[in-house]
Amino acid sequence: MEPKSSSSFDVEQGAPSIDNDSTPNKNFDDGGRVKRTGKLVSASAHIITAVIGSGVLSLAWAIAQLGWAVGPAVLMAFSFITYFTSTLLADCYRSLDPVTGKRNYTYMDVVQANLSKSYSGTFH
Repeated sequence: MEPKSSSSFDVEQGAPSIDNDSTPNKNFDDGGRVKRTGKLVSASAHIITAVIGSGVLSLAWAIAQLGWAVGPAVLMAFSFITYFTSTLLADCYRSLDPVTGKRNYTYMDVVQANLSKSYSGTFH
């Protein structure tokens, strides 16, 4: 049996070690990981590139096929669905409590926190 080799696709890393001083390090969040340094501009750019993506290329064709009455209605329906699912995803970032709950850094953490048998919270 060969040892597992590390590849460039391994994204998740272990939490860095933090000294047990009385003053917490300002470079780490409350979960022990390096703080994120993204700003509103970079977050907006990522959201725009994700939303615009390849869907915009076929948007004009879809509206033309659906017509002026149904096309904008379907567009609004899908914008509501996108908004709703993004708020659900944002609510899953912390388990149990949105302010002080455990941070979920990966989709697997979210699934384990919300759907595991040991989960003792209630679904909202």
